[in-house]
Parts: sequence; structure tokens; C-alpha cells
Amino acid sequence: MRRNQMFFLFPSIFRFVLIMALGTAIELIAKFEQEHKRYDELERQKIIKELSFLKNQFNPHFLFNALNNIYSLASKKSENTTPSIMLLSNMLRYVLYESGKEKVPIHQEIDFIKNYINLEKLKFSDSNAPQIKCYFSLLNENYAVEPLLFITLIENAFKHGISYVTPSFILISFTENNDEIALSVINSVGKRDDENINTNKTGVGLENLKKRLELLYPGKHSFRQIYENSTFKSFLKIKK
Repeated sequence: MRRNQMFFLFPSIFRFVLIMALGTAIELIAKFEQEHKRYDELERQKIIKELSFLKNQFNPHFLFNALNNIYSLASKKSENTTPSIMLLSNMLRYVLYESGKEKVPIHQEIDFIKNYINLEKLKFSDSNAPQIKCYFSLLNENYAVEPLLFITLIENAFKHGISYVTPSFILISFTENNDEIALSVINSVGKRDDENINTNKTGVGLENLKKRLELLYPGKHSFRQIYENSTFKSFLKIKK
């Protein structure tokens, strides 16, 4: 009789242990999911803070260079001083009110780049103006991108690619389609930079750009630079 009681008792104990084990497993899974979400949120906040720091690092650098350009025009009493201030005003409005956003429509970023290029052009007279060619093609003008992500490469081209004694050029191509965003910047290299230029030694702006790309597009971007025959080439592609 006792053997029969033990026989019927074992399934009950087994069911009880199984229920307890399942309950514990479910609780552990729930805790794991909670910790995983918490870790993801901490990582997201960390990335946001780092991106914010990188943006803030860029803004004073850009403003300093832009003000230098206007000061140069004003010191020459150039008639381009007033239009340059207007262009800078538009650019500062973008930096102040749009760059704090996580993303902006790509056409706004292009407008900012065009304003910067036009501001740079005002520095030159007809006799020493470099050859500047720009090509922009957008399939979706409202496609969302991170603000102030592309300007560094263009700014560097004007910084190192302009010569006041020999012919110089800057070629900019910016395209956006269903697959990717592609920016190429090709420029001549002025004599004073020709001997010292090195693609492995980058300035603050390029290091800033590389860090932002790693944070925003891990495994979804390619960035390379080539220096040959007194020509510097930068190619950036971002996969959608």
C-alpha cells in the first residue's frame, strides 16, 4: 500500500519541482531582459553624451574659422563683407537651432554646406579664384541625417586646397539614393602643405568625424583618404 502511495506521490513532486523551476526561469529571464534594457539605455545615453560633446567641439572651431573669413573681408573693406555676414547668419541659425536635433532633413544639411561654400567663395577675387565645382543629387530631400556630419571634409578642402600663387581646384560631389549617401571631396594641395601632408596624421576635425561615424554608423560606413600627385581625395559612404 505504501509503495502505491509513493508511486502516485512522485508525479506530484515532479510537477511541483517543474513548476518551481519554470517560475524561477521566467523570473530570471524577466530580470535579464530588464538588465539588458537598462544596459542598452545606458549605452544610448553614453553615445548621446559623446555625440553632444563632439558637436560642441566642432561648433566653436567652425565659428572661429567663419569669423576669420569675415574679418579678412572687412579689413580689405570688401563689398562682399555684408553678404558674408548674411551667409554666416544663416549658418549660425542652423548651428544654433538645428544641430542640437538628433536628425534633420538632408536638404537642410545641403543648404548649410552650400552657404559655407558661397561664404568661402567671397574671399577670392576673379584673378585668384580657385576652380570650384559642386554636384549635389538628392533622391529624397527629406531623408533624415545627423546634422554637421559632412562639413569637415569640405572645410578641410578649402583650408588646404587653395593656393594664391598657382592654379588650384576643389571638386565636391554629394549624392543620396536608395542605397547610400556618398560624399567625395577632391582638392589640389597648396605648396605650403604639400610636403607636410599625411593621411595618417589627421587634425581635430577629422578625428571628430571618425568618432561620430563609428558611433552613428558602426559597420555601415566607409571612409578613406588618398594623397597622390599633389591632390588630396576624401571618400565617405554611408549605407542606409
